[in-house]
Amino acid sequence: MEKRKFKVHHHVARKLIEHAREQERHVTPEELDDLWRHVEEQVFIEKRKNSRRHILYVTTALSAAVIFFCIFWLGKQFIPFYADDDSIADFAKYAQVEEATNKDILLLIPGKTDVVVKDTDVNIIYSHNGTVVVNSDTIDQRKTLEKEREFNQLIIPKGKRTRLTLADGTHLWANSGTRVVYPSHFEKNRREIYVEGEVYLDVFRNESAPFIVKTKDFQVQVLGTVFNVSAYPSEGMSSVVLVKGSVNVKNYEKEQVKLAPGQLVNIHTGQLNTPKNVDIEPYVCWVKNMLMYTDEPLDRVFKKLNLYYGREFILELEVKEMLISGKLDLKEKLEDVLHTISFSAPIYYEKFDDKIYVRKERMINKLNY
Repeated sequence: MEKRKFKVHHHVARKLIEHAREQERHVTPEELDDLWRHVEEQVFIEKRKNSRRHILYVTTALSAAVIFFCIFWLGKQFIPFYADDDSIADFAKYAQVEEATNKDILLLIPGKTDVVVKDTDVNIIYSHNGTVVVNSDTIDQRKTLEKEREFNQLIIPKGKRTRLTLADGTHLWANSGTRVVYPSHFEKNRREIYVEGEVYLDVFRNESAPFIVKTKDFQVQVLGTVFNVSAYPSEGMSSVVLVKGSVNVKNYEKEQVKLAPGQLVNIHTGQLNTPKNVDIEPYVCWVKNMLMYTDEPLDRVFKKLNLYYGREFILELEVKEMLISGKLDLKEKLEDVLHTISFSAPIYYEKFDDKIYVRKERMINKLNY
């Protein structure tokens, strides 16, 4: 505004000088006073114009803001698959996470000392009033405020599994080598969790608050249903299998597919494949501590055993490519499981320095045996 005032004064003063030169005579004080009064009148008129322009600008801006807010609000009400707030994904990405040990499950609750659970199978229950119970032991009884948005973390190492009941009544089974990020309580119209690894969910139905599972490459939205999500960061392929109900799977390029019960969709480096019909049991039987496989390469079978038992397996190239079919009871000792596999495939195993080497069985081994 000051700059504009200067321009107005400069313009009128220049006219005054030009007028004096044209007249080529001395300007009297009275005439000079009249001219400066004229300058002030011009400045006042210009201020009024600027004021009107300013009011018009402010009114236009406010109107635009109101229209934008209405569109935004309507979008949130009628477009369920929005991503306006990615705070849980940001938290999961940037949070300083203490690595879980090879033996213990780690539960991180804001404002509390880290909870270390040494049991293999753990049951954690969150109630709507803020109470947290781990295997019958109450570890937190804080009353959470509705405006609070705190994220808990559950970190399951290899060889361990956990059942988690969220504050809304949703049941979640977390497989070995999994991290789950979730709030202590859900907002009225928003239920979101973040997963790295594998989870099986039985979602409590709430039509006013869709349930969203976010991962690094995609997200799954449901109202109330049962499904399995596998999204291990170390693997290039992720998957979603629907047991019952309906789910939408969406990547971050806004592509999405809708699954029917008994369907699976694979996600490869963020790209959605075409859904296909499958036998869902091999994908979800881990919840019952079982492992089923049909014409599966032994390499993939032993990767799963690495998760379930937390042991490192070194496979010969010939062994990796062997195809095998069968069923394993993961409640059994690893020694018994390996013995069962050796009946189905020509392999043998040796233990050295905490590692298990799996080799192709040859005739000389049989003779020695």
